[in-house]
Amino acid sequence: MVVRRKTPEAHVVAEYVELACRLMEQRGIARAEALAGTGLRMEDLADPSRRISFVRFEPFVRRALALTGDGSIGLQLGMALNIKTHGFLGYAALSSRTLADAIDLAVRYYRTRTTLVDLHFYVEGDTAVLQFDERVPLGDLLPFVIDSLIASFYVIRTQLIAGPVPEGEVRATFPEQEHHRRLRELMGTQMHFDCAFNQVRFPRSELSRPLDYADPQLVRMAAAQCEEELKKLHDESGLLGDVRRRVSRHLAEDPSLERIAAEMYMAPRTLRRRLAELGTGFHEIVEQIRRGQAVEHLLAGALSIDEIAMQLGYSDPSNFGRAFRRWTGKSPTAWREQALATR
Repeated sequence: MVVRRKTPEAHVVAEYVELACRLMEQRGIARAEALAGTGLRMEDLADPSRRISFVRFEPFVRRALALTGDGSIGLQLGMALNIKTHGFLGYAALSSRTLADAIDLAVRYYRTRTTLVDLHFYVEGDTAVLQFDERVPLGDLLPFVIDSLIASFYVIRTQLIAGPVPEGEVRATFPEQEHHRRLRELMGTQMHFDCAFNQVRFPRSELSRPLDYADPQLVRMAAAQCEEELKKLHDESGLLGDVRRRVSRHLAEDPSLERIAAEMYMAPRTLRRRLAELGTGFHEIVEQIRRGQAVEHLLAGALSIDEIAMQLGYSDPSNFGRAFRRWTGKSPTAWREQALATR
């Protein structure tokens, strides 16, 4: 469990907690039992737009996992998070002209729904990439959050565009768990774990698909309401995601604390302190990114082990080999052979 001393910007809207409570009620778990010991009260969930701090959301999720004994509860929550559960943001997306326009609105206003993660979108050749970056270290709750986001994306995609979902790819930074077999079957897509980033990847051609309920006037009204909600937020920019992106850019060179701090116009000790307040450290971040990038390079199969070591900033490939064994229990070569054999 990650200890956080200060996470003022982290929240989710009450509607998501309310929906999770309903899922547990379907399993015979009373709402009072689900909320016991979390600091949440039933009246806290009466207003769907109310913001629930991560300080209270975290024990609620842990209690949900303990009471249900089911690691797929995050996946089930995501499948229940349809367009209507996302408030004005959902209506803005539904009324958009194309899928690209809907994603643009989601990236712009996602923080009105939660600030646990940052949402980024970019195009890489023929592939569109939707990326979820932690704003605070979620620790062992990361699978719950990412499962719900990925499942919700696929559910909303089917609501926005009629027809089968095209083949895509999911990448996650955490190890595969038993319930992810269900996610594979549900989405019919490739899934890779222990990667550098949490992503949904799909054909770029999907972006220009027209949506069934496009309404220019409604999208303007809903987006304006989202803008008003965004102005009411007083959260900081995502420090953790910013540091991770900068470290990734300099991984082959010098991703030192001093260099990253200088790029962010702060003293190294200030950056170290702010990361500690989030419950993490600079060395831990670099290790996580190196491991994730190593997995992605090994899966791609284009680079030799020595070339991957250089890409990750190891001047001596044997140091990379030792680090990879520490991360996975296998050599890079053995891991690649096993992974490619099962694809």
